[in-house]
Amino acid sequence: MSSHIIKMFIKFGEEKYLKDLYYNGTIYMNSIQYFRNIEDEELRGDKYEGISRIKNYPQGRFEIPEFNFKGNYLALQIRQSYETVLGNIYSLYCISSHGWDDPLKFRIDSGNKRFGSHCIVVKDNKKFLTLIENRLNELKVKFTHNFVEYYDKDKIDRTITLFEKPLEFEYQKEFRIYVKRLSEKPFIFNIGNITDIAEIYNSNEIIDTLKLTKSIYK
Repeated sequence: MSSHIIKMFIKFGEEKYLKDLYYNGTIYMNSIQYFRNIEDEELRGDKYEGISRIKNYPQGRFEIPEFNFKGNYLALQIRQSYETVLGNIYSLYCISSHGWDDPLKFRIDSGNKRFGSHCIVVKDNKKFLTLIENRLNELKVKFTHNFVEYYDKDKIDRTITLFEKPLEFEYQKEFRIYVKRLSEKPFIFNIGNITDIAEIYNSNEIIDTLKLTKSIYK
């Protein structure tokens, strides 16, 4: 993981699920296939999830000799991926030096309100991440985590990792935990009560009012 400073994790969602996380420490990781297939206007669903490579071609001409046909295309994109991509993902909104060059310009995009009515603000992000890591190690599963990088899907021409998403999702400022499993099913585990390191709020309250100072870099 890069040396960027993480100031705060926020988990947006429905109140009942966040209370399960808050009081019981329930971590619910959906499969990559779930995110590939769900259609919800670029919220959780991402048809580019699990793509291994994107090739964009400039405007050109094509020919179908069998029909004696010639035509033009404005652009052509070829995406390579496995038919099924295995593994599970847990996503957090991450306030960090990775997401904003100038902390005084920090704002949480209102699009995050669509995740649900409530959010959990993690006050001790290091302990929260350590609790997850320790539990995953106990379960003897392979995992990794990092910031998500965002790319222009109409211009990129290279391989893509599981820690990259199209620019349309940049407003989510995602920090991602990936668990490598040979399964398409959700992966659920518990890290215990986190009321000592987190607080639960109404999403509107946090999104509309939270501000930062330059202390994000200290």
